Amino acid sequence: MPKIKINDINMYYERYGEGQPLVLIAGFSADHTVWSMVIEPLAKHYDVIVFDNRGAGQTDVPEGAYSITQLAEDVVGLCQALNVDKAHFIGNSMGGYILQELAYRHSQYVKSAIISNSTFATHTPFHYYVAAQLAMIKANLAPEILMRASSAWAFSYQFLSQPDILDSLIDLALNNPYPFTVTGYEGQYAALDAFNSREWLDKINVPTLVVGADQDLIFSESSIKALADAIPRAEYYCFKACGHLPFIEYPEQFSELALNYFKKFD
Repeated sequence: MPKIKINDINMYYERYGEGQPLVLIAGFSADHTVWSMVIEPLAKHYDVIVFDNRGAGQTDVPEGAYSITQLAEDVVGLCQALNVDKAHFIGNSMGGYILQELAYRHSQYVKSAIISNSTFATHTPFHYYVAAQLAMIKANLAPEILMRASSAWAFSYQFLSQPDILDSLIDLALNNPYPFTVTGYEGQYAALDAFNSREWLDKINVPTLVVGADQDLIFSESSIKALADAIPRAEYYCFKACGHLPFIEYPEQFSELALNYFKKFD
C-alpha cells in the first residue's frame, strides 16, 4: 500500500471500496489498523480512507512536539493529494480532536462528522495515566504489561470479561510490525496535552454526531455529552455497556449508526 508526501512527512494510507469518500482518523498511539473491524461494512457503501497519523504506524515519526492543528493540516494535505474535495469523517478520541479542528478551520472539506469518544481537552485522570505510561515505556516495562494496563482504561468490563479477549488484544499489540515509539509518543502526547477547543466549538457549522459510551474511563460520558451540547445542532448517541472504543466493542452497531447518519447528507 502507498505512502504519499504530505507537508514534511511521508504518510501511509489505505483505501477500500468506492463511492463518496469517508476518512477515518485514529486516536492517540493508534495506527490505521484500529479501524479493521469496521472497514469492510463501511466500504460496501463508501470510498473508505484510513491512514497513520504522524508519529504512528508506517507514517514518518518526526522528533519534537506535534500539535492538533498540525495533525489536522496533515489530513487536509492527504485530502488534497487524493483529490478529495469533500468527505464524511469519523474521528475517535485524539482523532476527534483532529476532526474538531477540521470542522472548525476547514469546514469546506467536511460533509459530515462523527466525533467518537472525544471532548474539549484532556483534563481528566487519563492525562496522568498517559504521562505515567510514557515513564513506564522509558523504563522498558514489558509490552504485555503495558497492554494490560491500557486495556483496563480503553475497554468495558463486559468486553474484557469475554474469554481470551485480553490475550487476543495483547497478541495483536505484540505482533504489530510498526509499534508506537517513544518519539511518536512524546510528539502526539504534546498535541494531546495542549489541545482545548472550548472557546471555538460553537463556531463549528457542519453536521455533527457525537458518540459516547457509558463506561468510557478516558473521557466520561458527561464530558462527551457536554461536547455535543456545545456544538450547534449536534446530535448525540451513547453506547451502553461500552468503553472508549465502541467500533471495536460493537463494530456492527457502530457501522450501522455511521451509515444511517451519513445517509442523511449524501
